Amino acid sequence: MNFSTSIRRYLRLIFDIQEDRIRYSKEYLDDLHRQSRFLHYPGSILGIFVWLGFAFDTDRKLHPEFPELFYFRIGLSLFCVFFLSLLLIDRIRGTKFRGKGLEWAYVLFLYLLNATAFFTGRIADDPNYVSGLQIVVMSMVFMPFPRRALFSLYLLSIFFFLTSVLIYKPNLSTGQASYSMQNLAISYVVAFFSGFIVERYRFSNFLSHYKILEKNREISETMQQIQSLKEKQDGDYFLTSLLLNPLIATKTEDGPVRIEFALNQYKKFMFRDKEYELGGDYLSAYDLILQGKKFKAFINGDAMGKSIQGAGGALVLGAVYNSVVIRSKMDPDSSDRSPERWLKDCFTDLQKVFETFDGSMLVSAVLGLVEEETGTLYYLNIEHPWLVLYRDGVASFIDPETHFYKLGVSGVGGAIYVRVFSMRPGDKIFCGSDGKDDLVLEEHSTGKRTINEDENEFLRRVEEASGELADIEKKLLSVGRFSDDYSLLSIEYDKKEKIVFDSERFSKAKEAALSKNFDQALRIYEETKHAQSNSPEDWKLIARLQDKLGDAEAALRSAYNALNSDPGDHELLLYLSLLTKRIYSKTKDVSLLKRGEELSEKFRLRFPDHVKNLIHLADLYRLQGNRNRSLYLLEKATELDPKNDRIAELRRLLS
Repeated sequence: MNFSTSIRRYLRLIFDIQEDRIRYSKEYLDDLHRQSRFLHYPGSILGIFVWLGFAFDTDRKLHPEFPELFYFRIGLSLFCVFFLSLLLIDRIRGTKFRGKGLEWAYVLFLYLLNATAFFTGRIADDPNYVSGLQIVVMSMVFMPFPRRALFSLYLLSIFFFLTSVLIYKPNLSTGQASYSMQNLAISYVVAFFSGFIVERYRFSNFLSHYKILEKNREISETMQQIQSLKEKQDGDYFLTSLLLNPLIATKTEDGPVRIEFALNQYKKFMFRDKEYELGGDYLSAYDLILQGKKFKAFINGDAMGKSIQGAGGALVLGAVYNSVVIRSKMDPDSSDRSPERWLKDCFTDLQKVFETFDGSMLVSAVLGLVEEETGTLYYLNIEHPWLVLYRDGVASFIDPETHFYKLGVSGVGGAIYVRVFSMRPGDKIFCGSDGKDDLVLEEHSTGKRTINEDENEFLRRVEEASGELADIEKKLLSVGRFSDDYSLLSIEYDKKEKIVFDSERFSKAKEAALSKNFDQALRIYEETKHAQSNSPEDWKLIARLQDKLGDAEAALRSAYNALNSDPGDHELLLYLSLLTKRIYSKTKDVSLLKRGEELSEKFRLRFPDHVKNLIHLADLYRLQGNRNRSLYLLEKATELDPKNDRIAELRRLLS
């Protein structure tokens, strides 16, 4: 560091030259102008009268030899009258004769201080007038002058005082005059330092106030930008909700199966003075006819992300699902699929769409179908909370397993499991997002939250609400508050006319069958067939009896009756498929192979790893000439049971 740099640095410290003074010099000057403007009226009025008493009385008594004093005194009053007139003209005419503010103060104190210094220098031997100059010097400290102007005025007044002393040579040799001069010198020194300190304090106040205003202005501008962005965002939310709301609907007719749902999206927003909500939960239900049977198709989904991101996923989910339903209603081929096949195809369509987002949009969901006649529930749980059964006042989970990753997870293969559950009259099934479980039980002052982790909490609330959908939400809110979107769908099966199972007749027929007396067992049903209808258990037993007696075609018809009454019977499904192949081997009716294939594929969708069914299905495809499909299924069976002799036999037949 060289010498000149050091000197500049010390001078900056001595004279308090800060970076902020340089940076905010214009703003500081504007603030001094503003402060001066407040003094214009009171200062001008005070200046008119402050010296009149001296001019017309005191000066004549004390210094009659100095008549010019009158003109110094009256000059201040005339100046103030003139400036006061300019103020009034500015107020009336809207002109700016008085300047920005400091101009008045400069002119006033230039006259006041220098005139006082000049005539005091002429009569410096009078301590009364010297004390008057001291008053004027000290009053300058409190004026809103820049430091440079303040010191310049002080130096100029000293110059006028000394010039007057040199010209008029008052007698300063007396002790009284010497005492006055020392006081005047002290007044100037004190004024210099006081002015320095007061001006520094004034600048510090200005800087603090200005930075606060600047920060408030920035905050205000930021808030305006945020408000503008929020208005645009709320508009986007509103448009998204307009698109999503029509897709969230229960469009089902009254019947044995009744579907209701509750939806409470976490994100609430105001748009045009109305409250709306938006989130990633999705619910929908439709009437559907598959293979001539009435079904209720439903979906409950939970898209990843909050507010607009989640709503985007729900919007895609709803659009694709609705297109699948509409296609099934309009396309005969689509409506001729089994419920298992329909769910698989629906899952495949959804997965293909969400895979295109490369993992940025994931969705958990439950896809389901409920057959209205029998109350049979078919569903796929795609990493969604488990379904809940409410039966006879008790709530419990059904099938507490998940076989799929979320929709949108790419590169994950595997078999599709369609779960089947037979509902009884009075049963209710509940399907909901994880919002029903993730309740905030407690929120601490630090912001830390206690989230419910007990999966059985929901079961208890269902039981407390007696399975009533509206009451369940109230019970949940009595425990805690929602931390996420809440959606809950209820499926109630309430078919009144149910076949009464004749256990006595069934027991007699089964006992006869176990005794190998198949004719007698079948005769029991023939004797009572007009008395009441047969239950699924009766039809299954009748089919077995007819099969044992060699009437396979009659057994096939009875087994179909049993399956129609209870579509959830897995064993019956496989038995029917095996029976069709046996009948084909006798009749060579190719249509039987197709029927057997459909039954076996349905079974495979329920149990993809059932080796016996895989081998049987491969043989059905072999008999129909579909060699590639047969080999594919045999590969699957080989992975599960490599040493199975039947697999090796089929391979030889295919080769």
